[in-house]
Amino acid sequence: MLVLFTLLMVVHQVGKIGYSALGEEPLPTFEFLYTCGFLCGIVWFLKAEVERSKAAQAYCPGVTIGMAWLFLLPYHMIKSRGARGLIPLLALGGIWFTLQVFVEMAHQMHF
Repeated sequence: MLVLFTLLMVVHQVGKIGYSALGEEPLPTFEFLYTCGFLCGIVWFLKAEVERSKAAQAYCPGVTIGMAWLFLLPYHMIKSRGARGLIPLLALGGIWFTLQVFVEMAHQMHF
């Protein structure tokens, strides 16, 4: 799942770099699809992990994840894997930050 989240982030950020190179803002559809893909990915991940933690057994996963994914995902990872559960989350955060730097560099080079 980490690979799929990474791929989703890379495709999104490369798309943003492409829009920036063209001097345009990303389409709302582009941002909407990224947001939906990200939230659906978290729901699918937690559904696959349902036997590892009670946190994954949400009454309504879409609403729960939409409002609390930032807190629920780290809680689940720590609860089910211990401290080593933070390694994939830190890796995702590092990849996200690196991609954001690339997007800003591309944006600055265009203007």
